Amino acid sequence: MDKAALLKAIKEAEAKAANDLEDAQAKKQQALASGQGDAERIRREGYAAVDRQVAEQIGEARRRIEVDKQEKLQAGRVRIRRKREASEARVGEVAEFLVQEFERSVQSGLR
Repeated sequence: MDKAALLKAIKEAEAKAANDLEDAQAKKQQALASGQGDAERIRREGYAAVDRQVAEQIGEARRRIEVDKQEKLQAGRVRIRRKREASEARVGEVAEFLVQEFERSVQSGLR
C-alpha cells in the first residue's frame, strides 16, 4: 500500500471509530434515561402500594375501633338495664321500709 491509501484507511478507521463512539454514547444516554424512567416508575408504584396498604390498615383499625366501641356501648346498656331492673325491684322493699319507719315514728310520737 502506498502512503496515500494508508492515510485514507487510517482516516476512515478514525471516522468509523468516532462514529462508533458517538453511537455508544447515544446508547449509553438512552440506557441511562430509560433506567431513570424505570426507577421513577418503580418508585411511584412503590409509594402507591405503600399508600394503599396504609389506607387499608387505617380502615381496618377504624373498623376494629368501631366494633370495640359498639361492644362497650352494648355492655354499658346491659349494665344500666340490670341496675334499673334491680332498682325497680327494690322500689317495693324501700317503700315498705319507709312506711314501716313512718308508722314506728308516728307510734313513737303518740306515746
